[in-house]
Amino acid sequence: MTKIILAGGFGKLGQAIQDNLTENYEIVGILSGQQHESKVPVWTSLDEIDVTADIWLDVSTPATVYENTLYAIQHDMAVVIGATGLSDEQISKIREKATKGVLIVPNFSLSAVLLMQFSQLAARYFPDVEVIEVHNPKKVDAPSGTAKQTAKLISAARSEEPTPTSSDSARGENIDGVPVHSLRLPGYIAQQSVHFGGVDEQLTLVQSTTSRTAFVPGVIRSLAAVQKVEGLIVGLDQII
Repeated sequence: MTKIILAGGFGKLGQAIQDNLTENYEIVGILSGQQHESKVPVWTSLDEIDVTADIWLDVSTPATVYENTLYAIQHDMAVVIGATGLSDEQISKIREKATKGVLIVPNFSLSAVLLMQFSQLAARYFPDVEVIEVHNPKKVDAPSGTAKQTAKLISAARSEEPTPTSSDSARGENIDGVPVHSLRLPGYIAQQSVHFGGVDEQLTLVQSTTSRTAFVPGVIRSLAAVQKVEGLIVGLDQII
């Protein structure tokens, strides 16, 4: 049985993972911002951790994920990162330090992965594109990691330069030449739309997640894959 330390285990995604993880995996401890009742040990700081595991699964916060990842690497664990907010510089440092597989997954949703793949295909024919992502108000980072990754993939797939537009603040954050807009509204878990415009035609791709349980199959795929890879990989699409 594969042993897992779960960081962020009492957030909504962390709770969904606890409730739906398959019998092949055993959570041997949880790192959390505060104490909770649990059948397994709960730690509130890295210094308190007194067990080891095969995989460190991190669905914590942008403020803690980098330090957590370095801890896991130093203690010879493979790492699956579902928390967003890592900078390009931090990712480069993790890549340098990784001794086992490290898998960064901006979105565990299979439909989100397909949206990114469809967007890459469309970008070859429609260079003019903008991304809109919507999450609940408690999401602390903006744009989302999924939206950033989508923009980067679109930029790399373009065969033509987009039409120049204004750079006013209302035009969103420019990520590799793709405007990205973030909405934070109650009633949403995760939604992303990618809007392409051409001569007298438009193409819109939309992906929605209505429950965090939808992320669990992607989590399980990631846990199965990370022990078989070497170095750092970004994206669920790279392992399915």
